[in-house]
Amino acid sequence: MRVVVVGGGFGGVKTALLLANKPGIEVILVTPKTNFEYHGALYRSATGHSPLELVLPLRDIFKRAKNVKIFYDKIISLNIHKQVLFGESGQAYPYDNVVFAMGNVVNYFGIEGMEKHSHPMDTIGNTMQLRQEIMRLVRTAGSNHTIRFAVIGGGATGVELAAELPSFIRRVVKRYALGKRKVEIVLVEGAPRVLPMLQERASAKVAQRLRKLGVHLQLSTKVNACKSGAVCLSVGDLKADLIIWTAGSKIAPFFSQYPDIFQLEKGRVHVDEHLRVFGHKHLYVIGDNAATPYSGMAQTALHDAKYVAATLIRENQGKPARTYQARHPLYVVPVGPRWAIVQNKKKILGGYRGWRIRRQADLWIFRNFEPYGKAIVTWRKGSRLARFFR
Repeated sequence: MRVVVVGGGFGGVKTALLLANKPGIEVILVTPKTNFEYHGALYRSATGHSPLELVLPLRDIFKRAKNVKIFYDKIISLNIHKQVLFGESGQAYPYDNVVFAMGNVVNYFGIEGMEKHSHPMDTIGNTMQLRQEIMRLVRTAGSNHTIRFAVIGGGATGVELAAELPSFIRRVVKRYALGKRKVEIVLVEGAPRVLPMLQERASAKVAQRLRKLGVHLQLSTKVNACKSGAVCLSVGDLKADLIIWTAGSKIAPFFSQYPDIFQLEKGRVHVDEHLRVFGHKHLYVIGDNAATPYSGMAQTALHDAKYVAATLIRENQGKPARTYQARHPLYVVPVGPRWAIVQNKKKILGGYRGWRIRRQADLWIFRNFEPYGKAIVTWRKGSRLARFFR
């Protein structure tokens, strides 16, 4: 059986890893990136922590996988009848089964000027650029100028970044002996509360924490446009020295090329009880790309990968597939140094204990891709500051 896995994120890499060295299975992993990136901790790289925690080279992850071949390519087309995928390089990838785990891309919702005048946080490269821009602003601003950061989006990424910015800016000021700096951080959210995916009680705790850190909340506010130095809001223009976009993502545009194959449900691919595309038993869709109850979470992508890998192994052994069961994720969102909100179904916990749970969750992520000893080493890098702060 030849399995082509499309995507080098949580779902794709975990699927390939679980199929590694399984008899009778050949795995082709196709991804444009040479590394696995831990996007759940991008905010830490943007605010002065070492980026080494976020990058795991794929060649290291699969160095013992004799049946896994990695192709650094981008899939751009599909021939469903001949069962072959085609890459941007011109390479053809025949398959018996495909697992699509292509992740998301930034979604600006058609807001005029947003892509041009804001900084996204979707890759390590972008967060590194963002960090440099933050430092440049802090270092070059006059002592009488108030530096304003506008963070658009009150979801997990926006909250994590806005909450960490005050302590990062203080470190920059101290590191370069800059003296007094006036800074204002504004978090803009269209919903009436931050982290709208959580219970209201959890959102209220987070809002209180953000205000304590000095973050201004602009809630129930629609973004109409963006221009150089300002965001046009439903309540008027908000001038800003730096505009950071964290408010939206959408699945890879590949799926919309084939509306007769992939039926989209709320922006994700509609799948059956085995995470397969309806009417196409050889096409699996997992993680952020699949319209499942908890899609969009790293935990869900890993859970989907485990299910699909087990299903493919069973198929190769001539056994029937078991029905997919969604698993309720644990929500853990850091809100500033050593503080996090945790929601486990109806249970809510905030504070230092929440932060410890988040750090343990980070370790669990790395243990999905590395042996325990190496995972510990990678995990500890998350507590280090980047070299320019040493």
